[in-house]
Amino acid sequence: MDHLPYPGSANGRKKTVVPYVCQEDYDGGDFMTYPSRRRGSLPNLHTVGPFPGQLLDSHQMQLASLSKQEIGSFYQTWLFFGLIHEILGSFYVPEDLIYTCEDQHGHTKAVSTSMLAPALDEWVARVQAGRVDPSVTYAHVAQCLCLTHAALSIQAFRSHFDPNIKLSLASLGQTFTYAANKAFNITDIVKNNKCPSTWRRLIDDDYWNGRLLAHGWCVTEVKLILDTTLSLQTLHFLACLDKTNSEHSHQGCDTRQCTAYQNDLEGYQTRHISKECDCEELSIDAEALYDILKTKALPLIRVRPSQTLGELSIDLVASQPTSRYVALSHVWADGLGNPDANALPRCQLSNLRKLVQELDIAAHSRDTRDHRAKVKDAEEEHEEEEELLLWCDTLCCPVQPKKAKHLALEYMYRTYRNATHVLVLDASLMQYNVESLDIDEVSMRILTSPWMRRLWTLQEGALPAVTNRLWFQLTHTALNLREFRMNAHEKYFSSISRSGLAGDILKRMGSFANIFVKDNSERPGADLGKVIEALHHRSVSVPSDEPLLIGNLLGIDSAPILNGGDAADALRINRLWRMIPSTRHRIPSNLLFRIGPRLAEPGLKWAPATLLIDNDANIGIQSSESENEQGILTASDGLLVRLHGFRLSLASRAKGLPSRRKGTSQLMKPNTLFMKDDSGSWYLMRRNLPVEQDRFLTDKTLAEIVEEGRNLWVIYPDSQFPRPPGSKAQVSVGLIVEVEPEEGAEAGAEAEDEETAVKKTHAKLHINIVPLKTSTQAWFAVAAAFSAQLASDSVALRNLAAIENGLDEHSSLSSSFLSQTTALEELASEIHQMATNEEAKEAIEAAGNQFDILLTEDLITMMIWGHYVCMRETVPRTQRWCVD
Repeated sequence: MDHLPYPGSANGRKKTVVPYVCQEDYDGGDFMTYPSRRRGSLPNLHTVGPFPGQLLDSHQMQLASLSKQEIGSFYQTWLFFGLIHEILGSFYVPEDLIYTCEDQHGHTKAVSTSMLAPALDEWVARVQAGRVDPSVTYAHVAQCLCLTHAALSIQAFRSHFDPNIKLSLASLGQTFTYAANKAFNITDIVKNNKCPSTWRRLIDDDYWNGRLLAHGWCVTEVKLILDTTLSLQTLHFLACLDKTNSEHSHQGCDTRQCTAYQNDLEGYQTRHISKECDCEELSIDAEALYDILKTKALPLIRVRPSQTLGELSIDLVASQPTSRYVALSHVWADGLGNPDANALPRCQLSNLRKLVQELDIAAHSRDTRDHRAKVKDAEEEHEEEEELLLWCDTLCCPVQPKKAKHLALEYMYRTYRNATHVLVLDASLMQYNVESLDIDEVSMRILTSPWMRRLWTLQEGALPAVTNRLWFQLTHTALNLREFRMNAHEKYFSSISRSGLAGDILKRMGSFANIFVKDNSERPGADLGKVIEALHHRSVSVPSDEPLLIGNLLGIDSAPILNGGDAADALRINRLWRMIPSTRHRIPSNLLFRIGPRLAEPGLKWAPATLLIDNDANIGIQSSESENEQGILTASDGLLVRLHGFRLSLASRAKGLPSRRKGTSQLMKPNTLFMKDDSGSWYLMRRNLPVEQDRFLTDKTLAEIVEEGRNLWVIYPDSQFPRPPGSKAQVSVGLIVEVEPEEGAEAGAEAEDEETAVKKTHAKLHINIVPLKTSTQAWFAVAAAFSAQLASDSVALRNLAAIENGLDEHSSLSSSFLSQTTALEELASEIHQMATNEEAKEAIEAAGNQFDILLTEDLITMMIWGHYVCMRETVPRTQRWCVD
């Protein structure tokens, strides 16, 4: 798979071999009609449904019936050699795509794409110059790629498709997508792209999970990669990176949190530069720090030069408006912290002085290049500038007293915003020499470093990134974030073989570097949605630091969060949510649909107790600038929002059935229910996450909530719900709420105008709703018709009604029970007869389903017993809800 990028550090490592399994050569004909030419039993395949489309069910079943050997040969001939022939034409030589390699079985043939990059570059140049076959249009290339994508999307292939062959085909399709967009100048891929963009989904996560874990990646980082990576280029690149770390074990980590860099402050050990060093520490007087902080200045450090470590000394300096300083951003787990004193070993201080000096030189060199000034002039200017001092939290943030520490925390935002430079020190990065690694690998190592996983470093990186003041220390030099962004930006538009990798680099850099916009105000704040997105997979050792950090990012004064009202650290998050409406920020209504722990305070029970909970349900929930999508925080009732909604109720059972609800249908499951709307369309409603992953609102099942609830409604943000079957985005999130009875409401009283009425509610359970496929809808419609017929004509139901109503006065209790049992058996027999008649079979098969008697019986039973829920009384987004 030479068309996929490899990191430089993987050179010499054995690359993935894709076996050549074709049983015949590609015939040189039309790509779209190849299946019908080479396999007589197959018709011409084409895509149906929403973009990028899928194959007809009948065609999928025919392909799925092929053996592993047959499908590998057929697909490689068609989707590899055929696709290259169709698009590149004369720009390739078929023999160049095959080579002989040696493995444990001897010499074997494999496929090669080493020629693909130059061939694509030439093809793109000729397309742009108008010197290719007129039939090779963007629409035709897109049609071929959509068919390729659909052919690889068949779920039944998972168990018998060589994953390396499948990856080679999917990544080839993605590479051609990048090439087509470049050749035909498709710059707006959201509006104008006709090629598939979801190639990454074609390769199972298990494939990447195994490869990443084998190279030492943390399971938390693997989860983040799989959740956020868009390109197969990136996944392949990362799967080849060695992330083994002998100092930090990931054995205690899980998909939700990495614990390798969590700090045990009681047992924390400040480290020396080398294990052999035992030099003494130099400390800063805490009272002197406090005195400076009380003047609203920042304490800065001057490390004086010396011939020996024993002669090294430091000065404490109060910042001035013209002060130049480097603020350090480091991972405490690397040993540069000190929870007991404002002190560091002399060896560390000497090294910090050296790094600051080197950074000063590197920064001036960059500025000289940027302004195209003469080096001499830059040096003269450098001599006139003030010395470059140091700010390090270990030395400059007082350990005691608490009020002094709080003052330093209040100034943390200003510290990093006003720094001349911010230097990132991460031991995992400082072992790499930029001269020996390509810049893409350095970028990815930064973006997957422990520094990127810590909460405080989000602010420390985001603030200086706005004005290109963020630097990363490697072995011999520091590099500015701007260099990595410029490299990725250039490759995104120019390099087909690394366009996807560059896009993912830019996206991940933007997750922290684009939080803030350039703003001349004293305390610019980020958008809450961007902050929430940037928090994914970050962690903090002291939980009460989270609201302080989030407040800083939002531009909120941190003093009230630290000290306002009840100063208990655990209540900082409560104070943050109360303060947000008083700023320029609003609370996005879709926060209600985040899954995680909630606060216990009345009026704030809707509010997340933390935003550091990562799960699939929370990814993608962001804020919005639209006023209609913002909530208003009330004094004590909760969050006032405008959302769509509908009343939720259990279906009625057929007349005559016992009042106790018997679990006679296998389709009635604790956390999955079918739902029917007033038009007769059917949906699947399910708990958003299993109980073991979501006990935050309740540990009850969906069925228990529905059966026990009174006046239940579902509120949801999706303006396009209910979505039609087969729509591109099918899953809609929702929240089941219980509406309080209206105070003072009397029977017969005129109802308040729906536009002004506020429904006071309590959150019950997070759910998602999916429309059933069109073919499945037809099955349900048949079952609904038969259940309605049974409800009208069933003799068994009439007998059950008589028993239930006590019409048989002379019968004993035991005989009534026996009569009821007999009647229920008769009902089951009637259902079976309904399910097995030819009319049911024909109607179900006509919709493209394979008839199943047991399933049909279960559906009729479910509907007769009312083991489903109904969507009633829908209300528009103008409806106001107060949720707590």
